[in-house]
Amino acid sequence: MYKTVKIDKKALLRNFLLNNFSKFRYEQLTGSPLEFPEYDLTARKYLQFAEYELLEMKNHSNKLEHIHLINCVSHLKRAIDCQLDTCLYILKLLKIFKRKNLGLNSKLDFFKQAGVFNSFSLDRFNKVRNKMEHDYQIPKIEDIEAYFDLVSAFVSVLESMIMSLRIASEICLTHEELEKETATFFEIYYDFMDSPEISYRISKNEKIYAAPRSKYTREEAFVTVTPEDREEFPYFLKVLLLLIRQDSFVNDKYILQNI
Repeated sequence: MYKTVKIDKKALLRNFLLNNFSKFRYEQLTGSPLEFPEYDLTARKYLQFAEYELLEMKNHSNKLEHIHLINCVSHLKRAIDCQLDTCLYILKLLKIFKRKNLGLNSKLDFFKQAGVFNSFSLDRFNKVRNKMEHDYQIPKIEDIEAYFDLVSAFVSVLESMIMSLRIASEICLTHEELEKETATFFEIYYDFMDSPEISYRISKNEKIYAAPRSKYTREEAFVTVTPEDREEFPYFLKVLLLLIRQDSFVNDKYILQNI
C-alpha cells in the first residue's frame, strides 16, 4: 500500500520566497470589496464608551468612582471582542471559530500567527487584562489608562490589516530574464468566499512581454490553503500582509527576516 505524503505548504512557500524574492519586482496589486457585519455597535463605539467612563471618574470623583472603572473595563473588553469578530467576519472565518467554539485566546493566537501582533505586545496586553478581569480587584486608574491605550492600538492595528486587504488582496510579482526572453510570475491572493482560501501561483512566460495566464504561460506551481490547514492558513495570510507593505512601511530585508 502506498502512503499519502502530506505536502508542507508552509515550507514550500517560505523556501521559494527566501530563494527568489530579491529577484522579483511588483507587477500588480488588486483589492477586493469587503463585506462588513451589520452590528449596532462597533469597537470604536465601545472605545468611546470607555473614554466617557474615564472622564466621568476624573471630572466627578466620588465614593462610587470604582463603578466608572469597572464599566470602563467592560467596555474595553467588548471593544476587543467586537473588533476580533468583525475582522474574522470579513475574512469569512467567524462561523468556523463559532462552530469549533474557539474563544478569545484562539482568536488572538490566529492573528499572532498571521504576524498582526508580536508576542511581546500580546503578553503585555494579556497581563493587564488578566490582572483586572480574573483577580476580582478594583483596578487602578494607571492600569486602566494603560489598558485603554493598548486596546485603542489593538483596534487600530486590526483596522489597518483589513484596509490593507481591501487595497491589495492579490499581489503579482514578476522576474524578467532578458537574456532568455522569459518572465516568471508569482501571484498570491486571498479569496473571500464563504469557505475562504489563500492561494499562490508560480508561472513562467516563454515571451517576456506576454501577460501572465496568456497562451505563452506555463504554470509551474499552484498551491491553496483553507482554514482547515491550521498552521499554513495564518502563515499564508502573514506572507500576503508582509508583501502588501513592501516598498511602503517595510523593506525587502525586513520581509525576508519575518517570512
